[in-house]
Amino acid sequence: MDVTALGNYFNEQFIAASVSTWDTIRVAIIHGGWMGLFVFFIEVSFGLFYDRMTGLFAGGLKFTYLAVSIPKLNEQTPRAVENFFNQLAGAHVTQDLVEKYWLGELQPWFSFEIVSIEGYLQFIIYTPKKFRDLTEAALYAQYPDAEITEIEDYCKFAPAKFPDAEYDAWGTEFTLAHEAHFPLLTYKDFEHSVTKEYFKDPMAAMLEAMSRIGKGEQVWFQIFVQPTGKDWQKKHFAEAAALTTKLVDERATAERPFPLLHRGETDLVEAVHHKATKNGFKCKMRAIYIAKKEVYNAKRVQYGVVGALKQYSRDDSNGIKPLYSLTGVTGHYLFKDWQKNNRKTDIVTAFRKRSGSRGGDKYILNTEELATLWHFPLAHAVRAPSLAVVQAKRGEAPGRLPLESEFDMEPDGPPIEKPEPVELTPERIAPEATQGASHRAPPPPNLPTA
Repeated sequence: MDVTALGNYFNEQFIAASVSTWDTIRVAIIHGGWMGLFVFFIEVSFGLFYDRMTGLFAGGLKFTYLAVSIPKLNEQTPRAVENFFNQLAGAHVTQDLVEKYWLGELQPWFSFEIVSIEGYLQFIIYTPKKFRDLTEAALYAQYPDAEITEIEDYCKFAPAKFPDAEYDAWGTEFTLAHEAHFPLLTYKDFEHSVTKEYFKDPMAAMLEAMSRIGKGEQVWFQIFVQPTGKDWQKKHFAEAAALTTKLVDERATAERPFPLLHRGETDLVEAVHHKATKNGFKCKMRAIYIAKKEVYNAKRVQYGVVGALKQYSRDDSNGIKPLYSLTGVTGHYLFKDWQKNNRKTDIVTAFRKRSGSRGGDKYILNTEELATLWHFPLAHAVRAPSLAVVQAKRGEAPGRLPLESEFDMEPDGPPIEKPEPVELTPERIAPEATQGASHRAPPPPNLPTA
């Protein structure tokens, strides 16, 4: 190879490329730049194709809304809801490369919600229809006396776009304060085995904040939950080992190259490791306050909900914080009202669609953390007079009682149809509470009244 000729050739090309911008582009394309353009074109085309296929798949999924009420004297701890989430982890489906990238198949998701309609509270589960039987069976296994009713979407009245002539809204997503391998405080950290009231339910603050609203106001709380595989656990175990090494290195000296960790440090490492020993889900959290303009008072709800979620924070581990910078209803500098209205539209739309892609990134929560954030309150720990409960325990028919199918039902009769979904209203949530003028429970009988 003539090195001199090759050097002269490149000098000529450099001189040609320096004439103008277009000459630079031409020379670059001739000498291999087309390969970069080709890769870029393929990547963009595949991205558009993948988004289209996943959109078609997600649009074809059918969901249903289940309102869950439990007995008034519930004594089941959040451990029962943790068992429920463990069973729900069975909904995880592994897709192969063709199913994932060519057919656009996604892992179906759930949404666990608490809604306050004019102060009346109801627990809601948003589930794919094909997993409805799994959801109900897992729930009845832990709460045999629970009442599950299919309802319509309570968000359907919300404006599709803001500003709106009748309603105003506030909302935000919540994210983790630190990396996901650091755990939140869980219900086990709120147990007090020495005292009589052994469990101080942190959900009391959330339910109380959500119940302090009146006519024309609603508060919605949502946890998006998507089952996932086990890969995250390997990463978290590695993080626990790396954290141990880091803590030891920070305290090591020439005299003590292998120092002992103190109790708080070992507890933190054990907590990181413990989180990865349980089933996990990809999650997101949102809260919405929506009300008619004449009664709108977002600050009252905002501080209560944000404060309630701060209870799960631990300074040396993790916590929950509002993602105001990306999803909060805020505006800065120019066109503040326009910015706020756009963000209101975005957060309400994301909530209504139970979206996992809008807003911030998803993060891993395990079953213990989920059961802490969303569980049915204990009767002795939470006083929630406006919470929907089962008013009477349903009994089973005697074993010797003749069944209708033995005598009157045709063997090939029509299938039994499920009842139509009902609309969620204050009367539906707490019918006995709507008979009076007040949304709060009456005072105790021994309290002097005017």
